[in-house]
Amino acid sequence: MDNREILTRFKDGTLERRHALALLAGTRGILAPPATPSTLSAPATPAAPAAPATPAALSAPAGPARAVGRGVDAGEHASGPVPQAGECAVIGLQVSRPGADGPDAFWEACLRGHGRYAVASAPAVPGPGTAGADGPGEVLSAGARQVLESAGYAGARLDALSGPDGAGRSVGVFAAAGAARLSYLLDLRGPSQDAGTGPSSFLSAVHLAVGALRAGECAAALVAGTGPGGGQGAGGTTAVLLRPLAAARAAGDVVHAVVAGSAAGHPGRGTHPGLPGRLRHRVLHTAAIPGARAAEAEASYGAAGWAGATALARAVLELRRGTLLPGPDRPRPAVGETARGFASGLSPRAVVVGVHEEDAQHVVVALREAEPGPAPQPPGPGPDGGRHLVLLSADTPQHLAATAGRLAAWLAARERSTPPAGPALAAVSRELRLGRAPADCRLALVADDTAQLALTLEAFATRTPPPGPPDALGPPDALGLAGPFVPAGLPPVHTADLRGSAGEPLLAGALPETRAYVDALWEGRRFAQLVRLWLAGVDVLVAGRAHLGPVTELPAGAHGPAAERGAGT
Repeated sequence: MDNREILTRFKDGTLERRHALALLAGTRGILAPPATPSTLSAPATPAAPAAPATPAALSAPAGPARAVGRGVDAGEHASGPVPQAGECAVIGLQVSRPGADGPDAFWEACLRGHGRYAVASAPAVPGPGTAGADGPGEVLSAGARQVLESAGYAGARLDALSGPDGAGRSVGVFAAAGAARLSYLLDLRGPSQDAGTGPSSFLSAVHLAVGALRAGECAAALVAGTGPGGGQGAGGTTAVLLRPLAAARAAGDVVHAVVAGSAAGHPGRGTHPGLPGRLRHRVLHTAAIPGARAAEAEASYGAAGWAGATALARAVLELRRGTLLPGPDRPRPAVGETARGFASGLSPRAVVVGVHEEDAQHVVVALREAEPGPAPQPPGPGPDGGRHLVLLSADTPQHLAATAGRLAAWLAARERSTPPAGPALAAVSRELRLGRAPADCRLALVADDTAQLALTLEAFATRTPPPGPPDALGPPDALGLAGPFVPAGLPPVHTADLRGSAGEPLLAGALPETRAYVDALWEGRRFAQLVRLWLAGVDVLVAGRAHLGPVTELPAGAHGPAAERGAGT
């Protein structure tokens, strides 16, 4: 079509703005959608279905709620990923289910766990009016904090994440309910919107978040929900952190998957029994995936009954690992058997997830795999090699022990992989400074390598604290600090509990003179002085914020009452 026809269709509302811009620019691979009919007519025969309509004219599927996910021939028209305007990167993923806390545990539970295709069901989560500390608000807050930490945006990087007004901490929050409360608790500045659409709440929130990022309303978007559907039900939490793909690549973020597009709508009361169910779903799929055909799926979630949040978490992990989880046509692999990969061999691999139910908004989110990032450089001589100071903090001593245990297990698992896939000690030390916010219960130790760090943190997490005051735990160590916890044959671990401490710390971290002083201590590797300041309440993590650098993937810390109760178990 020529430019005049493109502009006419755009003016009539039968061509979306993004498609019009792409066609006017002569971009290849972007397919214009068909004209929008006022109603969707049933096809004359099943063999010759009518042309797909836009989401507004989608016919309602019959049957119970279900989440669907389909492998897409996204690479059929290209040998590699073709970045599109408006694509968003998934730079953080946190998923927690009973008995499966964290993405790695969730993956194993889906692959080998209870049930054929999903993790075990969860006990009920108390409602907002229920006494106790496990209300949905606190569970949701814990998941949101964890996804920020897993993405490396809970500390210095978050403060430097500026929005359209130039202010930092520009993160929009989207949830089924309680988005404004999350924005307040986490001090996040940007749009804050609830998306309570029943089983499709989580995917609706993702759709809104992608729209806010494309409109430039915020620099990043946090989507969080409780329950398998990401609404307000039981079953753990799911949270993702999104950022425009170009910005994520420029910042060196870890990209788990790419949101290529999304679409939402409701078909009204029309059922159109002559319209095949697959075509009804593909109407939204086509709108969500510009330039790609919604082909038949090898990763179909339609028959498994997964809710939106669970389906999206599975899809992100499948694309990240290049492996398909058990599904309707894929039985669970036996012990020792390798799970099945994507069979098509097309690049990039893609998955579509969606929720279709008569009394809920229909939503489809299309994801594709991300291009491999640069390989981490091995540590060399100088500051990147040798010993490094590692700092951890948490809200309570129990959370601190649980956080240390999580990091120890994560590092040990990567050390055991073939070949070892863990980050260098220098990268771990730096990421814990730049990607985390300081809390009241603090830990400091100096390690020689990541293997030693993992052993020391594991010993600390499983220790039995001896009786007596902290200064009676042991003699002064090599740093000249008295009373550390000293595991046999391992570096000493220094801790402090600053809860309830009165007065200002020794140095005010917000002062430029303090930052310059702490920068100089880090530059000179003055670990003893840094440990003393850290344990006295000074935010020594403020150093180096002018040079944030790429993100090193690390597991999130422990948050919430469940983690506190489970510490040390």
